[in-house]
Amino acid sequence: MSNLNKWTTQHIVKKCNGDGLCGAYPDWGMHPSWIAGVEGLDAYNRWVCEVVIPIVFQWIDEHKKEVYEGVSDEHKDDVGVVIASAFEIVKKMSSYTNGLIKAEEFEEALEKEEVDLKTINPVWTDIAKKVREGTEKVFDEKRNVLKDTIRRADDSSSGDS
Repeated sequence: MSNLNKWTTQHIVKKCNGDGLCGAYPDWGMHPSWIAGVEGLDAYNRWVCEVVIPIVFQWIDEHKKEVYEGVSDEHKDDVGVVIASAFEIVKKMSSYTNGLIKAEEFEEALEKEEVDLKTINPVWTDIAKKVREGTEKVFDEKRNVLKDTIRRADDSSSGDS
């Protein structure tokens, strides 16, 4: 998380360079799935650094006395140590402990096929589905020249024919 900065007990919100790793590897020089994977991981990292972490540090600021109580002066500006201290507090909170119980209930309901997965995170799910469909479509359009060299996680037809 290169853009995760903390100084004098304050999270510093620093936006990425705008492009992140987009274009860092030439399209002609690497496998398109590798490029998409690296750019996807970079987008996820930027989301964590620029969206999730500011929420975390707002919560830490609101619970500053509790969080910093067990943190030595030497580690007050260490992001990992401060987050570890905050997490120890969060693990004792009802939302976290209830979440652990709900996770077990979810797994049991999932095994019994009592969960409608279509209702969980519909926006993220729709985006992931469209990204997969777009990837499959573009590879399928090139299958005539790439033949059986196309590899997909769910494609058992890849390989020797």
